[in-house]
Amino acid sequence: MLHADDPERSKVQQRVHDSVAHLGEIMGQVPVHVIACARTGAATLPEGNQSAVWGSVLPAAWSYMLAARERGLGTAWTTLHLMYEREVADILGIPEDVHQGVLIPTAHYTGTTFKPAPRQSLDEVLHVNQW
Repeated sequence: MLHADDPERSKVQQRVHDSVAHLGEIMGQVPVHVIACARTGAATLPEGNQSAVWGSVLPAAWSYMLAARERGLGTAWTTLHLMYEREVADILGIPEDVHQGVLIPTAHYTGTTFKPAPRQSLDEVLHVNQW
């Protein structure tokens, strides 16, 4: 497991794992699934600079999630479906030159424990001029 050598971070990873497993179990009950896509004009993704492909799609997906939260909706960022991207595309009629970036299940939030996640200090994750 990621961060197995760090007890605090390992606990967080276990909660993430449990959350992912739960989402997998209830995914079919989620009323709305948003899939953010990029049209590349080709059946395969171009090699090299992927920021040109995803540079506007992924920030738009994140903005959608923030807007949903403001309206009392819960979302989750997942890419696990991409193992079956072609099958999903076939079911939904997504053209071959359109590539899925993220699946965002969306529903009314039913829990009572939603709160900001703990974050590492900025000094631990921001590097200026050198690592």
